[in-house]
Amino acid sequence: MLQSTSQIATIKDFLAAEGCEWSFMPPHSPHFGGLWEAAVKSMKYHLPRTLGSHDATYEELCTLLSEIEACLNSRPLCAISDDPSNPTYLSPGQFFIAEPLTPLQINDYTNV
Repeated sequence: MLQSTSQIATIKDFLAAEGCEWSFMPPHSPHFGGLWEAAVKSMKYHLPRTLGSHDATYEELCTLLSEIEACLNSRPLCAISDDPSNPTYLSPGQFFIAEPLTPLQINDYTNV
């Protein structure tokens, strides 16, 4: 469907009427998708370091990918509170379940 120039023109006209801008990313140019390519880069960074030379089963790989995804979706986007005693932050995971996927662990070192 998207190979036909008439179909592409129809879609562009419809999207323009809706106030959207239609643009394609050129093939073999991942540098055009900076934001999502950064997420792919983070996944590629953590996956081999976690697996090492281990040949994972399908279930192990699914579990590992889910855990890495949870860690990446728990990264802080911005602080919600300026109070140092309440270190809450907004993360991508909060858009899914309204709380961080992996909670920020706060250790009490007052007695150490």
